[in-house]
Amino acid sequence: MTFLPGHLGAWTAALLLSAGPAKKEQALKQQAERLAQEARALAKTEGCEQQEECAVAGFGNKACGGPREYIAYCSRTTDVPALESKLAALQQAEQSWQREAGVMSNCGLTRKPQPRLVDGVCRIR
Repeated sequence: MTFLPGHLGAWTAALLLSAGPAKKEQALKQQAERLAQEARALAKTEGCEQQEECAVAGFGNKACGGPREYIAYCSRTTDVPALESKLAALQQAEQSWQREAGVMSNCGLTRKPQPRLVDGVCRIR
């Protein structure tokens, strides 16, 4: 059987619906973890020559809303649309897993840090 990229969501949904609550929760968590790894791989921190080329993006989802952390990336060497798409998918996946698992948050504000360039590598202050 061939899986087409656009149909992966439907297969995942069918699998989750057929699983029991614990299996569904575990599958959602694993999906979120996979998306987090993929997003980190897309965020290239090296290759910038100027501070202005460094950027920061929200990463993940806090149960009360907002990103759970921020990551830095170089806008010059990162496929920004692909990263933004992956981060949106990650946010949705974590939100689904947290809702299924009943995860609570401290609802504290995670402040967006400023990026900085150190020896050609974008970092968060």
